[in-house]
Amino acid sequence: MKKVYTEEMKNYIACNCRGKTILQLQQEFNIKFNTNITYHAMKSYLSSHKIKVGHNNKRKFKDEHIEFLKENVKGITLKELTERFNNKFGMNISESAVSNLKHKYNLQSGIVGGRFEKGQVSWNKGKKMPPYQYKRCNPTMFKKGNIPANRRPIGSERIDRDGYVLVKVAEPNKWRPKHRVLWEKVNGPIPKKHRLIFADGNRQNITLDNLILVSYAQSFIMNQKNLFKNDKELTKAGVTVAKVLDKVNKRKKEM
Repeated sequence: MKKVYTEEMKNYIACNCRGKTILQLQQEFNIKFNTNITYHAMKSYLSSHKIKVGHNNKRKFKDEHIEFLKENVKGITLKELTERFNNKFGMNISESAVSNLKHKYNLQSGIVGGRFEKGQVSWNKGKKMPPYQYKRCNPTMFKKGNIPANRRPIGSERIDRDGYVLVKVAEPNKWRPKHRVLWEKVNGPIPKKHRLIFADGNRQNITLDNLILVSYAQSFIMNQKNLFKNDKELTKAGVTVAKVLDKVNKRKKEM
């Protein structure tokens, strides 16, 4: 059955495709809209709409990552597998990303829906782990009361692969974009179908003066008209143009 994309979904893809790989865009899209579209479905959509994405030649997932998933996937939930993976490699990938990798490499946990159902018996109940496997897995096993050595305190900051600054806002591992936290602290929640852009194009220049709130439609227009600039004043002027064009488009639809 052909996937039906809403206007909000189409705008999101158009506004967030720059500088990302297809896999990144697919993962972020699924998180945003709580969907489960495949890599090939996203690739097909981009191709049919002639949308180009940036390619990152640096491979995120290496052979050791995939091997770890193969060795640890059996008998545990998606949440636990994700936590083990992040603690093992000091990363912060989402459950959706791990789920996509499981699907891509046909890795089965042996449990239904990523979690144990009531009364369900684990595939390895009563079985002892072979010594060689226990020796290999023991360093990554959780022990009651232990705190991972790489756990960062609340308020810690890091930069994700897209160049955004993330700040840890809660335990055990909840991170949010710092620019959104700053904006919402002063202005309240970001309205639906809106996003923040950086006036000077620098995602690490996080000041209120450098943040501009635009709608998805306005951002889409700016992307089409090449109105995103590395100069604050030029970008602000571009936002003004996009707002005017957006109003014109809405009036045409009403006629």
